[in-house]
Amino acid sequence: MDNLTHTLTGLALAQAGLGRRTPGATLALVLASNLPDLDIVTSLMGTATYLEHHRDLSHSVVGAPLLAVGLAGAIRYFKKGSRFAPLALVSLVGVVVHVFMDLWTSYGTRVLSPFDRAFYTWDLVFIVDPWLLLLLLAALFFARRSTQPERVASLALGLVLAYVGGRAVLHGQALEAGLVRVPAGRASVVRAVALPHPLHPLRWRFIADDGRSYHVGELRLRGSSPALVRRDKTAETEVVARARESSAVAAAFLAFSSFPWLSVAETPDGTEVSWTDLRFERPEREGFIARVVLDKNGRVRRESFRF
Repeated sequence: MDNLTHTLTGLALAQAGLGRRTPGATLALVLASNLPDLDIVTSLMGTATYLEHHRDLSHSVVGAPLLAVGLAGAIRYFKKGSRFAPLALVSLVGVVVHVFMDLWTSYGTRVLSPFDRAFYTWDLVFIVDPWLLLLLLAALFFARRSTQPERVASLALGLVLAYVGGRAVLHGQALEAGLVRVPAGRASVVRAVALPHPLHPLRWRFIADDGRSYHVGELRLRGSSPALVRRDKTAETEVVARARESSAVAAAFLAFSSFPWLSVAETPDGTEVSWTDLRFERPEREGFIARVVLDKNGRVRRESFRF
């Protein structure tokens, strides 16, 4: 999720009663609700490095508790009158809720790293969900004006979970509707996803992989949906294999991408091999693309990744 949603969630948790545990608890919740995204510092070494490490150890069952303990210790040191144990508890709540909410999105989270570096994703809500933002903003607004702010905030957090639960039901329906529409039948599908629309809960983007082709299209749970578009994969040549094996950027991207779309082109600089991620493909802009340019001898001349 975006950091504004994480921050508002931390404030709602504090308003629901956790902020009263000890002096500094509200600060701990707000910081902890954003702390796993500290991995943004890896972007200083380039976008490909950030892609490789984002939502990795800092979002895992190993890293998250360590971050919570470190934050609690820092606040205890600077905040007079605070107590370490309650600070550690609320910090852990904030960090765990952050990781839990990131699992709702389509980006993916290596929650079991370093034991398992696979990306897990539930594809329930868009990375920035306006309905969640409105709900959390309304909760904080009314909680501040209520004589029972804890109840208002707790109710809002319950509604957040109910909303996401409802989207989980719709996600299952969308995935089923998409599999039915694959021409060769669901038995041919190796992998499939239904991706959430940023605004409309009843619209989803469907992608299915049958090994040789992708089937892509919009699903409308109310009304008719357009036919899926078949996109045949480009076969991997020796040049593509060399680019994949020689490029650190390609390795990071392909470890991340569930539905890589391969393109090969000859340029004045050499052979350009590029991969995009169909999950994040947008017609209005080029994004989530890794490029590797090889010279005539098959050596990597240039490599880059762009979000």
